[in-house]
Amino acid sequence: MKGYLIDSRVTEKNRLEFNERGWTLIDLNVGDDLIENALKGAKEMKLKTSIENNKPRRIYYDHLLRNNIAAVELPFNKVICPISIKDFFREAKIGSIVRSIMNWEQTYCDLARLFCMGNYKYRGCWHRDYSINLDNLHLNSNLRKFVLVGINFLPQKGFRILKKDYDFNGINSIIPNNKIDKAIRSFNFPLSPPKESYYEINAKIGSVLVFDPLIIHQGSNSGERLDFHMKFQKMENINKKSNEFQDFNIIDILHENYKLNSDFLIEKCNIPFHKRSSLFNRFKNSLDYLTCMRRVLKINFLKSNHSYKILKEKGWRVDYLSNTIFQD
Repeated sequence: MKGYLIDSRVTEKNRLEFNERGWTLIDLNVGDDLIENALKGAKEMKLKTSIENNKPRRIYYDHLLRNNIAAVELPFNKVICPISIKDFFREAKIGSIVRSIMNWEQTYCDLARLFCMGNYKYRGCWHRDYSINLDNLHLNSNLRKFVLVGINFLPQKGFRILKKDYDFNGINSIIPNNKIDKAIRSFNFPLSPPKESYYEINAKIGSVLVFDPLIIHQGSNSGERLDFHMKFQKMENINKKSNEFQDFNIIDILHENYKLNSDFLIEKCNIPFHKRSSLFNRFKNSLDYLTCMRRVLKINFLKSNHSYKILKEKGWRVDYLSNTIFQD
């Protein structure tokens, strides 16, 4: 095994893909009944959190007739997490997959949320989950101190990751320096790079996407989604807590018995308790989603920005139809 920790679900092909291109899809290889029950549990979490304002949650694009909750935060908390989700994690052994592909002795999770936007097309902005040491981007991805994991309970089509050759300082780079990298990550509207520059990932139910958070990427989906998004770090002589149903450690706020306190979480931990938008804003969001009428002035303003002119020279374009019914 060349020193790797053993999890038979992680193949040499997975390791090669992850190290060279920064992502790989791994089949969880668990029973269909477990996935079906977990899907029901995830829907239960979404419904419960969408109707209760005192639950930690994110709402990105609220619509007129539907609370389009984007994410359930702190999903392992006992007031949020149903038995079926605990059963899923007990069987899926996500920590084993992480340790195996990263060749870590121990790992802990310091971010977890259930992404759950409704049956709307969505596309976010390009970003990195951290941006230090970009000069190391072209090293093998298992040399990172962090790794991101997505666990899919529904088919997930459209997530984008830039190819390493097109990323910072690559041989075909469309991000040749730090100034352009910063301009892309701070641009307040989805961008489209050249089609050949990125991977578009289609993940099936019961698969795990493991990817390198240093590579610039973009959340994108063409319909309803229910997937756990989690960040793991290498654990080195650090005392951490654990949930009895998981084979990895966690930080305090992700423990099932952590006492929820909205004021503390918002101020200290950057965990939102988003309330629904006003009726007027929800109407504008729904109108724009169906007609694109709202975005014209904003796009014209963004295109006149000096930063956009620089990005355009490198092949980046405003994604006009993102977050509308016409999104490709």
